[in-house]
Amino acid sequence: MPYYHVRITQQGRAKDAIELNMLEKDLVRLILEKYRLREQFACGNELVNPDEVLGIKIKKSEKRLALDHPDYFRLEYRDLWRRVEDQEDVTKKFIDFIPEPISLSKNVFIVHGHDIQPVEELKRMLIGFGLNPIILHEQPSGSLTLPEKLEKYSDVGYAFVILTPDDAACQSTEVTRSDYPIVRVKLKFRARQNVVLEFGYFMGLLGRDRVCCLYNGDVELPSDMQGIVYIPFKESIEERRDMIIKELRNAGYKF
Repeated sequence: MPYYHVRITQQGRAKDAIELNMLEKDLVRLILEKYRLREQFACGNELVNPDEVLGIKIKKSEKRLALDHPDYFRLEYRDLWRRVEDQEDVTKKFIDFIPEPISLSKNVFIVHGHDIQPVEELKRMLIGFGLNPIILHEQPSGSLTLPEKLEKYSDVGYAFVILTPDDAACQSTEVTRSDYPIVRVKLKFRARQNVVLEFGYFMGLLGRDRVCCLYNGDVELPSDMQGIVYIPFKESIEERRDMIIKELRNAGYKF
């Protein structure tokens, strides 16, 4: 039965994280799969942050390596690794589980409706963070249709959707009654339908963790779009600067 040994070099850490004598299933489940999913994991007695990983080395031995050295717990990490340095290097075997660190695009798409003020505020904020806001109507159209133009400029790392009360609507059943000469209906404010369409587009394209919805007033939120971060604002996007920074950093942006 083969055993696997892992050494992980981390940014800003003097010592490497080392785990010895792992079965392949445990190596994949406890370390490599979590790293691929960008989740924290334990290696040896270290808690590893995937964003700080500089390199991973994997060795294999056909027999379990004895750890009965009397000074094992006092050995330096580099000395400990010398015990497995001459074993077979199988890092390439697991290359699918060891992707390059994600380099997020600095392009950030802004989906919006008729209200331009929050768009301009968010645009200035993102530029201040060193990011490049993409606003569809500011991009040249050429001979592209609207869906083609959206696809062309959707190579982004993140998307903000701004929902503002641009339209008013009600359920059709509320206006089809014929038993009263005057039918009173309660209108609900909602975003433009193209905004909702682009909302769903980016959720499918980027995933729920790379889409943030900012909404104003008593605007109806799209149904069946759970798991998205919804951030309300009243007068200005600036009210939510700290939360916007938090969401961008949580997605992997560093500024």
